[in-house]
Amino acid sequence: MSTRAPARSPGRVRAIVGATVGHTIEFFDFTVYGFLAVHIGATFFPSEDPTAELLSSFAVFGLAFLARPLGGFVLGPLADRIGRKRVLVLVLTVMAACSVGIGVLPGYDSWGIAAPLVLVLLRTLQGFSAGGEYGSGSAFLLEYAGPNRRAFGISWLTFGTTAGLMLGITVVTGLTAALGDATMADWGWRIPFLLAAPLAGIALYIRAKLEETPDFRTMSETGSLSTSPAREVLGRGRRLALIVGIGAMHATCFYAVFTYMPTYIGTVNDYGSTFSLVSTMCAGLATMVTLPLVARLSDRIGRRPVLLAGSLGFAVLVFPVFAAITLGNPVLALASQLALGILTAVYLSASAAAMPELFPAAIRSTGVSIGFNIPAAVFGGSAPFVATFLIQQTGWTPAPSIYLLFTAICGAVAACLLKGSDLHADDLVDIDESRATALPAATLRRSPDPIH
Repeated sequence: MSTRAPARSPGRVRAIVGATVGHTIEFFDFTVYGFLAVHIGATFFPSEDPTAELLSSFAVFGLAFLARPLGGFVLGPLADRIGRKRVLVLVLTVMAACSVGIGVLPGYDSWGIAAPLVLVLLRTLQGFSAGGEYGSGSAFLLEYAGPNRRAFGISWLTFGTTAGLMLGITVVTGLTAALGDATMADWGWRIPFLLAAPLAGIALYIRAKLEETPDFRTMSETGSLSTSPAREVLGRGRRLALIVGIGAMHATCFYAVFTYMPTYIGTVNDYGSTFSLVSTMCAGLATMVTLPLVARLSDRIGRRPVLLAGSLGFAVLVFPVFAAITLGNPVLALASQLALGILTAVYLSASAAAMPELFPAAIRSTGVSIGFNIPAAVFGGSAPFVATFLIQQTGWTPAPSIYLLFTAICGAVAACLLKGSDLHADDLVDIDESRATALPAATLRRSPDPIH
C-alpha cells in the first residue's frame, strides 16, 4: 500500500477545525488570568506591597498547573476508555463554568479570606480541566491528521493555545483602552471571565458535532481498548522521562514568553500594560504563522533536528533578549519578544507531535496527560512566579533567563536521547474519507521514521 499522505477531506478538515476552535476557547479561559494578574492580586490579595500582591496572584496561577497532573491521571485514562471527544466536551464545560465563577466572585473587601480561598478552588478546577484537555486534544488531532502529516495536524493544537492567548490579549487590551486602568482595576477585569459563557457555548456546540477519531473507533470495534491505561503508561519509564524533558521546555518557553513577558516588559521600563500586551500580540501572531510551516518541515526532516534548533536557539538567545529589554528601547523590546516567540514556535511545532507519538493509540491520551502535565506543572506553571521571585531575591533584572536556560538545556538533552524506536509511527489508521469510517486493522500502514 502506498505511504503517500492521505488527501485533505472535508471530514478531516472539519475535525481539525472543530478541535482547534474548542481548544482556543479552553485556553482563553485558562490563560486570561495571567494577563489580569495585577488586578486579581489587588482584588483578592490586598497588600501595601504591590510585589507581594503580584506574587500571590502568580502563586494561584501556578497552583492551577499543580492540579494539571491530577486531571491528567483522571481524565487521560478516561479519554482512552470512553473516547477523546467526550472528554473534550467535559473539560470545556468545567473550564467555562469556573471562568464565569471567577468573574462574579466578590473580592477580599466583601468576603474576606473566603474570597481568595474560593479563587484557589476555581483555579484548581480549571487546572484539573486543562490536565485532560491537552492529552485528549493531542490524541484527537494526531489521529485525525493521518500518517506523514502528524506534526502538521497536531500543530493546530498549539495554534489553538496561542490563539486563545491572542484572544485574551485582544480582549484585555481593548477593554483597557476603552475603560481605562482605574476602571479595569475596579471591575473591568471581570469581563473577560464572563465572556467564557457565550464563547464556550459556541465551542461546545462545535465539539458536540465532531465524530470520534478513526483510531478510537477501530479499537472500540475490535475490543483492543486498554483496560489499565495508567498502569501501562507508568510502566514505560524511558518514554515518560523523554516526555518530561521535552515537556519542560515546551511548557516553560510558552508560558514565559506569553504569560510572564507582558508583565516583565510592562514593569521593567514602565512601558505599561498596553504596550506589553501589544508586544505579546505581535509575538503571538509570529508564532501562529511559524507553527504550521515548521511543522510541515518536521514531517519531512524529522523531530530531532527541529527540536534541537528550537531548544539550542532559545538557550543562546534567552539571556541577550532579557538583557535587551532592560535597555529602555521599546522597538528592541518588541523585537526581543518576537525572536523568542518564533523560537518557541519552532520547538513546539515538533514537540507537540513527538510527545503523543511516544505512546501507542490505546494509551496515547493517558501518556500525554500524565507525562506532559508533570513538567507543565513543575516548570510551565511556576515560570511567572519563579521569574518574579528571582528578580526580587537577586535584584538582577535578567535573572529569569537562568531558569529558561535550564529548561532549554533539558529540551536539547531529551531531543538528543530520542530514538526512532521511541516513537509509534505505525499505529495510525488510514482513513477512507469517502465513508469517514475507520478501515480494518489490516489496513494500518507505517509512515517514515519521524526522528531522522
